[in-house]
Amino acid sequence: MLSFLLLLVIFFILWPMLKTGWRIWRQMSQVRRFMADPEGEMRRQAGRRAANGGYGTGRQAAPKPRKKKIPRDVGEYISYTEVELSAEERAKDSTGRQASFKAEEQVTDIKWVDIN
Repeated sequence: MLSFLLLLVIFFILWPMLKTGWRIWRQMSQVRRFMADPEGEMRRQAGRRAANGGYGTGRQAAPKPRKKKIPRDVGEYISYTEVELSAEERAKDSTGRQASFKAEEQVTDIKWVDIN
């Protein structure tokens, strides 16, 4: 039982902490190298990218075109015409009654004063 708990602690606590510490150390050392010699570090990074098969150099293969999910022969074309409504027709609701609204006053609790 104790060995199982020890494995859980190592797997869920110690390993993520070590992994995070390694990533932080690696990033800080990369920043230090860049601050010491920016041109040289950029050349080194470009060389690493070229060694990795051109990743990030713009020579990547073009993505394959996606197939249409719905073919063109499915469904039918529906013709329509747009109808312009007058202001009166827009004001009426679906029951045919005139739509109305009540304007409320705005409450203000601060008075702004410009300081010159």
